[in-house]
Amino acid sequence: MKNIFCLITSVGLLSSAQFAQAADTGFGVSVFGGHSINHDLTTSKDQTIDLEDNSHFGISVDRLINRTRYGMYYSINETEFADNAIAKVDMEYLLFQSAIELPINDSLSSYVGAQIGVNRITPNFAEADKFFASGLFTGIDYNIGAGFHAFTELRWMATIVKNTSQVVCDDDPNTQDNCIWHFDGDVLSQFQFSAGLNYRF
Repeated sequence: MKNIFCLITSVGLLSSAQFAQAADTGFGVSVFGGHSINHDLTTSKDQTIDLEDNSHFGISVDRLINRTRYGMYYSINETEFADNAIAKVDMEYLLFQSAIELPINDSLSSYVGAQIGVNRITPNFAEADKFFASGLFTGIDYNIGAGFHAFTELRWMATIVKNTSQVVCDDDPNTQDNCIWHFDGDVLSQFQFSAGLNYRF
């Protein structure tokens, strides 16, 4: 009888542990929007491009395993030159991301992660280019219930902007053209402040 009791207890504890693990495993889909702050860029002829701060929207899909996230992040925003509203620039981020959740209490948790991928930059005056992008992010997540979570987060995005396009710039140091979108390897830093809704299943 004692051995049977021990066996039942062990099975019960194992089942509870597996259930707890299963509760932390699944998928998550997030939609979000917010405000982006853009860093200035310097062209190959040392001209400064000041991009207006703007809004952004996006979606992410994650695999959730024991308070760790792995997934894809997509964000789009439109901006323009501060001194020339006709010159517009669209940015689309597609990044692989990973994050660790850090519980605060039963309903509230924080998270911190990293991301890596590509930023497709499309000016309305030149051809689109794809550039390497990476960054870090952190946020606060609140469990509303029924699988829904509300969150706020901050992301730092760094894009290495380097191209050889001759569309609006040439390599002759004696010319006086504007050279408005030609870079030797400047880094575009962008901070995204977001709020959103996540559904887990």
